[in-house]
Amino acid sequence: MKLTAPLYMLRHGETAWNTERRMQGTKNSDLTERGREQALAMGRTLRGELARESQPTVFFRSPLGRARETAEIVGREIGIPSSDWREDIRLAELAYGQWEGFSWKEIEVTHPTALTDWRADPHGYCPPGGETHTELRTRSAEMLAEIAALNTRVVVVSHGVSGAVMRGLHLGLDARAMFILEKPQDAFFRLFDGREERIACVQA
Repeated sequence: MKLTAPLYMLRHGETAWNTERRMQGTKNSDLTERGREQALAMGRTLRGELARESQPTVFFRSPLGRARETAEIVGREIGIPSSDWREDIRLAELAYGQWEGFSWKEIEVTHPTALTDWRADPHGYCPPGGETHTELRTRSAEMLAEIAALNTRVVVVSHGVSGAVMRGLHLGLDARAMFILEKPQDAFFRLFDGREERIACVQA
């Protein structure tokens, strides 16, 4: 799906559960100090990007706490009030059901082939009580279509997997290719006209 105005896709900063390699999904883990520094760097870098051209911008964020905190920090850096952020549940992370809060090491005690099975069928595999990639792709496609229809520059703060799916839809990738897209927390992406540009964040 091509965009006629730029879409900036940001992932939330590092969280405590990220450092412990725990599945977050719909549950929340607060940003670490490093995560807040990453959000500051994203804000500084994004401010420079948006200043290149004066035009209206719409701001969206996932309603999950780690994305909200990141968006608040980014917003202060680029000079917008909290009220400018529009929250949309379709930007939330993939739901991992019963696995949320657990590490892969812990998950593999009861589901030893889980990661192998997921990689074999990234489109249809569903964690117990969770969400399939197909379901995530459906809500992400709806969101992307609405963003494209705005024909306005947009900034989104979301998550690793849900953000990768949005990017993959724009790039025309299949589920397997989306599964392995980079999901950085020290860079973000500018999507436009079927292409994406990786933008490294400016450190203090």
